[in-house]
Amino acid sequence: MGELTIDLEIVKIKIGDEIYPEQLRKIKNPPKQLYLKGNIELLKQNCIAIIGSRSCTKNGENLAKKFASELSGQGLTIVSGMAKGIDAIVHRKTIDENGKTIAVLGSGLNYIFPKENEGLYYDILKSGGLIISEYSPNVEPNSKMFLERNRIVSGISIGILVIEAMDRSGTSVTARLATQQGRKVFVLPHEIEDIHGKGTNKLIRKGATLITSTQEIIEEFEFLSFKEINDNKTKAIRSKIVKKEYQEIYNLIKNGASNINAICEESEKSIKDINNILFMLEIDGFITKKQGEYKCI
Repeated sequence: MGELTIDLEIVKIKIGDEIYPEQLRKIKNPPKQLYLKGNIELLKQNCIAIIGSRSCTKNGENLAKKFASELSGQGLTIVSGMAKGIDAIVHRKTIDENGKTIAVLGSGLNYIFPKENEGLYYDILKSGGLIISEYSPNVEPNSKMFLERNRIVSGISIGILVIEAMDRSGTSVTARLATQQGRKVFVLPHEIEDIHGKGTNKLIRKGATLITSTQEIIEEFEFLSFKEINDNKTKAIRSKIVKKEYQEIYNLIKNGASNINAICEESEKSIKDINNILFMLEIDGFITKKQGEYKCI
């Protein structure tokens, strides 16, 4: 396509065109046309959607960055909806890691929403990414369109990863659509009292796949092969970015308290709090558990 600029032309494709994504064509109520701006070749790549709450937590932000970085590093194109919160975070992190990303809008391509993501919109294009809409270029967004675009986010993807989701959220709607489309739905579990995790925990109860690592996602697809992640840099800084409320338990494990009994003896926290912290440390990738023994990564 030549050198990419921010002045790329908008291309319209119809459902019968060869470039129209085959997996999207097969969903219920596929869009009759798509308006595209950017690297159209990405429609031929294996894509995975990463979605989550607009009002995400700091932990959700860190997890979104981690999985966007690692999944794009596996050669997957990252799809999201360019909304506030998790969407914007995964687009930005993918760009920063020199990966490719697709944004699916709930408006026409000439109407950037939210306005604060205007810079992100152009950075996606400049980095070789793609922006998609089923609406003509000058159509303004509305809530109905945001819900409609969710079927495209999941429809062009081989699976979706849910980072955070409140109960009855747009993220949960996308996950339900993905299930109906036969896509794999991956979910990160959350503490039971975290409102940002009520939707994700409900998805797990309904059959979504609980995962705690990129490798677990890749291994769900026979046509993908996991590439070892070079995380030396991550290991070097992990002890500095463990959440303050988790630091005590992390340090106990680091200093040799390798099982729950040893940790309880050293800590004044309740066993309930300790179990919650251990769970989150494992989810965040700071520790591993094998045969009841904990170890810092």
